[in-house]
Amino acid sequence: MDLRKYKFNSKDDFIFYLREILIIASKNISYLENKLQLLKNYIDERNLIERPKRVVSAEMYDDYKSTISNTTSYLSNLFGDASDSGFSYRNYRTFVKKKADELNLKYLDFTQEHEALMNRITTARNWSNHIPASLIHSMEERAFNKKVDINVPIFVPKFERYAGIWLVDLYNNSLEVFHGYKTIFEIAFKDYEQLIEKHTVIFEKSFPLRDISDLIIPKISNEIQNKNIKSVLEIQQKYIESKKDVSNIINLNNK
Repeated sequence: MDLRKYKFNSKDDFIFYLREILIIASKNISYLENKLQLLKNYIDERNLIERPKRVVSAEMYDDYKSTISNTTSYLSNLFGDASDSGFSYRNYRTFVKKKADELNLKYLDFTQEHEALMNRITTARNWSNHIPASLIHSMEERAFNKKVDINVPIFVPKFERYAGIWLVDLYNNSLEVFHGYKTIFEIAFKDYEQLIEKHTVIFEKSFPLRDISDLIIPKISNEIQNKNIKSVLEIQQKYIESKKDVSNIINLNNK
């Protein structure tokens, strides 16, 4: 059994898979929405639209760009990854249609608009995972065939400030992308209701603390990818050992 890939052998396999997509997507969409609102508030407070010559610090721009880009990239993978070993809504759709008759599964019929949106997200996901050569062709120096002066050092530009319009552009582009993710999330939720054949709800539940126990999940995943774990029994053993370790830590702290 290759644990690097997910096997859909039963209806429960499909339910577990899509449920996890909805949980992870909901958390990231909520986080992205919050960051975009904070960015909008900053733009409004600084009046950057009406006064585009105003500047912001490079640190401010880079922080927003990094935070937003990381989340949008994650959601692009979660919804649009088409690789065999990917965990994504696109892969769910591929397999649920293949197994529908065999396992008596129901799924949402996509409209042309739904299909087009999924394709755009997959395309965006694929582009975000590599740097296109078109960036070179887009540079003024290359367009006008300016030669590189090999007698001078290589200068790396480091900007101290950005024109405020850079933040406005970041917000507008990210907001459009956000609406696409939110639409796909709503579609996936309806798909889940089709699968379980009943209406349900999604809501956030607060917990006072996330302890160290969940750190084992990415560690196990990494070991699976590196072929150090090859069976479910080995995964179970990892959890048994982890619980013992946590218990020992708690006992030491209580002494």
